[in-house]
Amino acid sequence: MNHKKRIQAIQDSKKRKLFRKKKKLKIKKYQRLIKTDLKFFIKSLPLVIQNKIYIFSFRGFWRDYVPLTAKPPSWLPYANYINKTLWESRLNNVHFLHLPFNTLPENKKWIMGCQCDFCKNDTSIDIVEKHIHYLIQYRNSYYFSDRFMPCSTSSYWNEYLVPIAIDDINDDTFQYVKIFDPLCGSYKENYMSKRLREGGTFEFSYPTM
Repeated sequence: MNHKKRIQAIQDSKKRKLFRKKKKLKIKKYQRLIKTDLKFFIKSLPLVIQNKIYIFSFRGFWRDYVPLTAKPPSWLPYANYINKTLWESRLNNVHFLHLPFNTLPENKKWIMGCQCDFCKNDTSIDIVEKHIHYLIQYRNSYYFSDRFMPCSTSSYWNEYLVPIAIDDINDDTFQYVKIFDPLCGSYKENYMSKRLREGGTFEFSYPTM
């Protein structure tokens, strides 16, 4: 009988030790999760505190949240770059075909009037031949768009002046904007245009009464 009691006591002792060991491991696991797992840590808090954390978090979220429709689209920076380049090409009289996003440098050919670095430094065409092209253009304003440039490149970028839209449809007057001047930089360039392009000064006189 005593032998059976001793065996039972040993078994009970082993069970208690195993239970305490599992309890210690469970506590250590909880302590580790509380330190490393924020979600578990919040769940271990009282429900009232959890609700306050929830309200505080969502207030901060909605304060900083920007709807997708209110964000600038991903294509906007490149679109701004394109618009700026097109504006500068008209301002500096650089032909559309010689813009950086249109033609590779090794495929460029001299275009009369173009003020890009390639055309200004081009030596593949003799200076006399260039002067002949400028003289023909000076005498025939359609030479550049109709004869000099290939038909496949026909567009308003080959025109000197292009009409712009007018808000008042009943207005019969036309307004024009300069696109590309084939005579720019040549000895036949308009004097006023050259002075404006080079930043020259002008004097204005007003009639006196």
